Amino acid sequence: MTFRFVVGINEFYHRRRRDFVGIATMRDDVMAANTTASATAAGLQEPACPTTIARPLLSPLPYIYLRDLPYNRSTELQKCLVERRLQLRKEAKLAEACSNSHNNNSRNSYTDTPFPVEDGRHDLILLVEHTPTYTNGRRNRGAISEQEVARLEGLGAKYVESLRGGEITFHGPGQLVAYPMLDLKATKLSTKCYISYLERAIMATCAEWGVKTIKTENTGVWINDQKKIAAIGVQVQRYITSHGLGLNCNTNLDFFKEIIACGLVGKGTTSLSQELKDPSIDVQKVIPAFLKSFGISFNRTLKPLSEVNPELERVILEFVQNGFPQ
Repeated sequence: MTFRFVVGINEFYHRRRRDFVGIATMRDDVMAANTTASATAAGLQEPACPTTIARPLLSPLPYIYLRDLPYNRSTELQKCLVERRLQLRKEAKLAEACSNSHNNNSRNSYTDTPFPVEDGRHDLILLVEHTPTYTNGRRNRGAISEQEVARLEGLGAKYVESLRGGEITFHGPGQLVAYPMLDLKATKLSTKCYISYLERAIMATCAEWGVKTIKTENTGVWINDQKKIAAIGVQVQRYITSHGLGLNCNTNLDFFKEIIACGLVGKGTTSLSQELKDPSIDVQKVIPAFLKSFGISFNRTLKPLSEVNPELERVILEFVQNGFPQ
């Protein structure tokens, strides 16, 4: 099913193993906000996330912007690259074990230099604008009736059930969707703190545009306790993150009126353009502020994928254009 793309990725990895910048996915217990709420209710004190991340010597974090990308294609892309990344981790550990068994701790059988497993060199951020899509999280898989799916798709959007955390939401033009694919082990972040840093990055992005935001007891970023401007739904598998966040820039908010977004009854949705009364605030204008804020929040240097690894960029763009062969 994914033969051609996987072959391309395999060839790329074996030619450029030391330079690869990959992607990721996660475990079913991902939405740590729920765990935090339960701990608080039980009278337990959750350890606070550090104000800043003590950065080890991590490689630059590459990003790529993909416009008008169907949601299903983005999940296929993440899945394929994540699987390959996890396979490389296994190979690296095997190579290290074999190297150690031959009393050669500084080399492995794949490359003439050490191949660190947890140095962040495979991290990547996909910045995406999706075609109109309603997505539902793991907890609601199979819970929406065929009639409701037909109604939603009659509005001009696809309906997709996702592996991310959270409940139903909308993705579409005018919304900045970011899929950070990071190795949490490299920065020693818990899932809870990872989500907290995502929220910080979003809040700082909004602040760059003069929009004040807050956190509430619900995951995401809010203008006040009634209006949400950004949603978060992540997945983590073996410390590797996927899926991510959606920040409304100049999104058509009418799509949100057709659902109970994120399962929060009585709550509304807003956007940067609505708060600032400026419909010209689009995704491409917001991206620079987001990259700056993300870099500060996670203490990483961000660079375009085209500068860090043009060959990987070519593979991704080819997949985006052609998809998997039928």
